[in-house]
Amino acid sequence: MIQTTIKDKVVSFEDVMAYTNEEVVLRFYDNYDVTLEEARDIFNEMKKFLFLSAKHMGEHRIFTHEPLFIIDEMWHTFILFTKDYRAFCDKYFGFFVHHHIVAREVKRLAIKEIEDDREKASAKLTPILTEYYTLIHETLGPETLVKWMKTYGTKYTKEYMTSIRKPIP
Repeated sequence: MIQTTIKDKVVSFEDVMAYTNEEVVLRFYDNYDVTLEEARDIFNEMKKFLFLSAKHMGEHRIFTHEPLFIIDEMWHTFILFTKDYRAFCDKYFGFFVHHHIVAREVKRLAIKEIEDDREKASAKLTPILTEYYTLIHETLGPETLVKWMKTYGTKYTKEYMTSIRKPIP
């Protein structure tokens, strides 16, 4: 059994992964053209992301970026179930895991920085991503790192996610 201490609370990774919420999965399934199996899988990966975030909060930079957009969308769905999300965070982490949004201007400046000098931007970003990917590898294992960055990153691109988003009835 993998256990860790998060803010003085002993947390079992296995307990976090055993948590289910079919209503969240079904809402995601209703919003995206995915199978129920895919929706459940993405829900499980989102729980791993939340575990990672809670375990390393304040120590490391944990974030979603393009390979993790599908996990971020599931997180958005879970947050809509406010009482369930709060209860989940309280029970498993002892505190609320906030979803922080990057301001539009910050995104615009980052894109401009990349466009102005791709090499310089890459040199700045590479150590951040290396640290993050190492953290994922060490905390959740190589299979999760590959799944998130390669499998999800290849399949669930922005364009693909836009194409599978169902219209609001």
